[in-house]
Amino acid sequence: MSKLKPRCRLYLQVAAPFLAKKTAQLSQALSELGPACVLISGNNEPLETGILDSLIDRIQGAGAACLIENSIEASVELGADGVHIAADKSLYSEARNVLGESANIGVACGLVRHDAMELAELGADYVAFTSSGSQDAAAEFDALSETIAWWSEIFVVPCVAWDIAAVSRAAALAELGVDFIAPPSTIWEREDALTFLRDMDRTIGSIRREA
Repeated sequence: MSKLKPRCRLYLQVAAPFLAKKTAQLSQALSELGPACVLISGNNEPLETGILDSLIDRIQGAGAACLIENSIEASVELGADGVHIAADKSLYSEARNVLGESANIGVACGLVRHDAMELAELGADYVAFTSSGSQDAAAEFDALSETIAWWSEIFVVPCVAWDIAAVSRAAALAELGVDFIAPPSTIWEREDALTFLRDMDRTIGSIRREA
């Protein structure tokens, strides 16, 4: 019998301001969908412990890793599980030295394969790939798909498809072997945010690939 790769899972992003409706939606998504990770972003504003304590408790209590975007210091102060940072070797080394070997450190690589390989060799827990946001969306998605297909065939370090806003695209990337799908943080602005996430989670979770 052939072995199967683990199912693709959701990686959620939530950004300031942390309004009641948004945090309530996130709490419901945590209880219903069981995402692998939640990334907290301050949107270039300071992250306050008093505001985020209960949110982080909910995330970790649901069994998801809680990461902070671009702030090693905030990750320490808030008691998060790690950080999501740019694919920079010096920054990665600083994060690992401060947060320790058990921390989850993910790196944003765009579509730069060399950066992804370098950071994976250093010990990054995942690499995140995203399109550059050019006007030719179809070509950008093709480039993202090719990068993820290449990575999943060669490397064991997990990869994340970043800012995926369509279920059909999430499904296509799951077929190619991506480990996690990260919808954009703006997803919570949709009136049907939870319905959308349920659909995406169900769709990517139904796809199995041979190891």
